[in-house]
Amino acid sequence: RFLPKLKSLGILAVDVMTEKIKAAVWDIGGVLLDDPKIGAFWKGINGSEELRNDFASGRLSVEEFISRGAKLLRMPEEDFLSSYKEAYFSVKPMKPSLKIYENMKTNRYILSYTNPLHMKFIRENFPNIFRMSKKNYFSPEIKMMKDSEKVFEYVSGNLNLNPSQILLIDNKDEIIDYAKSAGWNAIHFVDSLELEKDLKKLGVN
Repeated sequence: RFLPKLKSLGILAVDVMTEKIKAAVWDIGGVLLDDPKIGAFWKGINGSEELRNDFASGRLSVEEFISRGAKLLRMPEEDFLSSYKEAYFSVKPMKPSLKIYENMKTNRYILSYTNPLHMKFIRENFPNIFRMSKKNYFSPEIKMMKDSEKVFEYVSGNLNLNPSQILLIDNKDEIIDYAKSAGWNAIHFVDSLELEKDLKKLGVN
């Protein structure tokens, strides 16, 4: 009773670990790299969320996405792709948290809601992230988004680990909640200083 009370007051940022954590699963956007500045790009465009989710979950090809996106924004396909890249490809590394990731001894994995265009860009421009990761789970490749417990159950099974042996590091509250519902440990990423403290509490290095 006491621990949930502390969590509700915001005193505890992480769950109490019941087993040794064997896998640290990292988000990319807003944790290791800047989140793409996409708000203005899609602002006020009806149907854009459905389009983005279809693309991110592997239901659309790149060509189909460009065609539908250009129609939504009422511009030529070449202009759409150019504007899209300007909005999505301006990300920079978040160096303090990236350093924690690079120095981590626990097995590292990536679980990212992304899309084929952005995924290709990140792989080409930030290859070290993926060299250090034992396995990468990208939404277009696994055809699942981080919008329910299902993706976390899938990753647990794929890693052949108990959920309590897995730690998620993500910057979105709702995703943290889904992971915890699936039995994972989770850290809500705010900044690198808090992340170091939370990892220490869990005995993860």
